[in-house]
Amino acid sequence: MRGAKVPAKKATPDEPESIKPGDVFEELRRRYDKLTHSQKRIAEYIVENAEAVAFATVDQMAARLEVNPSTIVRFTYRLGLNGFPDLQERMRQLVRGQLSRAGDKGSDREVASHLKGTSFGASFSHDLKNLHRTIAGLTADDLGRAVATLVRARRVYVAARFTSYALAYFFGLILNRLRSDVFMLGAGDGVSISTFADLTKDDCLIAFTFPRYAAFTYRFANWAKENGATVIAVTDTPISAVGQIADIVLLAAASGTGIENSMVAPMAVVGALLDGAAIAIGAEALDRASRRERLMNEWDTFLLKSDGPE
Repeated sequence: MRGAKVPAKKATPDEPESIKPGDVFEELRRRYDKLTHSQKRIAEYIVENAEAVAFATVDQMAARLEVNPSTIVRFTYRLGLNGFPDLQERMRQLVRGQLSRAGDKGSDREVASHLKGTSFGASFSHDLKNLHRTIAGLTADDLGRAVATLVRARRVYVAARFTSYALAYFFGLILNRLRSDVFMLGAGDGVSISTFADLTKDDCLIAFTFPRYAAFTYRFANWAKENGATVIAVTDTPISAVGQIADIVLLAAASGTGIENSMVAPMAVVGALLDGAAIAIGAEALDRASRRERLMNEWDTFLLKSDGPE
């Protein structure tokens, strides 16, 4: 009928009325466990290839994923979006924001120019890209919330396995210099695991988890979540197993040019968290670190002695 209004699409109980431009990833993370296998592949592709989604056609994306274009379109509606063009516009806003925050990378290219054409140059250049991508994707709000949680928690548990354990060990070692009651959760550590069994809502678990995602780390994160503790995830995607259940997710790009992931960008996140914690704790952290240094000097722990925290 001429002049008749087309009724607005109503959200089903499983759909939000609308999604803010920056909330697509959060919505994917929230819904991930309820998605079908093909929908999970679409969700993972969107999270890991925002730039490609922003500028590719739905047919091109469908060909890459080996699904029907209509499957992708229906998936966007399920998210509460107005079709694939709406998803693209949100990804374009995200990419534009990342580019503006990343700034001019010309100087970075010049730094590695003398290694051009070698595997070393490729490795350094890739790590620089990971750093830019990581920095652009983090927010001061998320980092601030993580630091506040780490400072205020009654106890802080640090969980990781395999290559991620190197990050966790360094983080736990330094955080323990700044505050008390920091526990590493490692394989065979009966004391820490026994203490972990008594955790409450006043405690915090920070989990470092990157592909191939250790089941050990997920089990600890899940236990912490079930017992009301705050879970912080440092991971590469919000839809990793731990990322889905965490209260705070800090993303760090960890792809590498060799056989293993690169921990350069995740280590930068570790440094930012530790610097933030030191500032938040203030004089108490300095006093604690100084007492530790005096004890280490008396015991001749190091070849080089220090008058304060190294």
